Amino acid sequence: MIRRALIVAGGLAGAVTTSQAPELMQQYKQRLGGAAQELTRVVEDFDADAASAGLSRPQALERFDASGEALFRSRGVSMDRTLVRFERITAHRQALADATAFERPALFWKYRDPELFEGTLADYRPAMPTTAEGAVYAFIGFVLGSVVIGLLLGGLGRVWLWLRRPENALSN
Repeated sequence: MIRRALIVAGGLAGAVTTSQAPELMQQYKQRLGGAAQELTRVVEDFDADAASAGLSRPQALERFDASGEALFRSRGVSMDRTLVRFERITAHRQALADATAFERPALFWKYRDPELFEGTLADYRPAMPTTAEGAVYAFIGFVLGSVVIGLLLGGLGRVWLWLRRPENALSN
């Protein structure tokens, strides 16, 4: 009786935990979208400034690199970093949008932006999953939690029985 209750409790803990994955990914995707939107504005402004000077993006970056001024060289390096991050974030955002519900966790983890991920975790608030995806994650978590607790209890039970055997008892 107690064993079953503990297995169900482990299953429920697993369900609650894994059901949060879609919500965490959703909140991360929202941050990712906001970052992509802001970086799009920065990149478009840079491209417009370059075009107004009769330069392409690569030509403008070359001008920064060739500048004798440390400030302009530094600005070129930071703009290059911004462009790389913009490309990475927009590609990640598109990959997440195109992925199935079960491909998303692997893509989410593999391509996550550390800064955005840390911010998401810092602001994360658990939510009740009300989607089919959340229900599937909860079911998987319930099964996994139940199995883990069942295996742990089974292993502990075997150790307990082994220790209680007269030939294995500790003598003074």
